[in-house]
Amino acid sequence: MPTTRKKRTTGKPKRATAKKAAPAARGSTRKSAAKKPRSAGSKPRKAVKRAKSPVANVARVAKEVAEQAGRAVSEGVGALKQLGESLADRVNS
Repeated sequence: MPTTRKKRTTGKPKRATAKKAAPAARGSTRKSAAKKPRSAGSKPRKAVKRAKSPVANVARVAKEVAEQAGRAVSEGVGALKQLGESLADRVNS
């Protein structure tokens, strides 16, 4: 059975050929070109890092601490429930 080989591609997209624009209708205005989506091979732009204010840092850390405290309280309540259940089992048996 013969095998077929696929052609290797270099990963570069083919360039489109330039086409002549149709003449504009009388009285019409020209619209700006739409922004083209990036091709799969293009690199995304790096975001510029901004200096954070001390107040923003404190607010962010305070939120994280509050979330962690809430999780700790929830786990503590669960542990107390289990302890209560095991004590009730021991007393009843």
